[in-house]
Amino acid sequence: MAKSTVKIGSSIMMAMAVFALVVSVLWISITEVMFVSDYLAYTGQGLSDALAAGSKSAELWLTTKRLWGFELLGISVLMLFVTAQSYAKGERWSWFALLITGCILWGSLIGYKVAIGYFQPTMSSMTFIVGAVLFAIGLAVPAKAILSKKSA
Repeated sequence: MAKSTVKIGSSIMMAMAVFALVVSVLWISITEVMFVSDYLAYTGQGLSDALAAGSKSAELWLTTKRLWGFELLGISVLMLFVTAQSYAKGERWSWFALLITGCILWGSLIGYKVAIGYFQPTMSSMTFIVGAVLFAIGLAVPAKAILSKKSA
């Protein structure tokens, strides 16, 4: 039973890492589409209007969102590697590494939505929620099997 829960958990964690990888590519390539509603909610002005008016703050805002995409890209590659190399084998340290990394990643993204006061069911909010749910399930399913192992 322990091996099967580790296998299920690592499969879910791998799905979460692949999901994060796809989302990161979208954030980098179509930033203007992914975060239009966030900009409107935070500033009260449409993003396309701000960009057409030559708003430097709108350009900086888009650059910041693209940087988030690159951050997510690096973290998702790291999570793919850790999941494939160690988590799938049930190594205890990998559970904690993924716990810390995932909490920082998904927690900061959800915290961003709360901080700007706009947590609506938009495309960007849903990506945060789906990622966080996959992450939580991927950690919870094999937790007992992995954490009950004695350290070498």
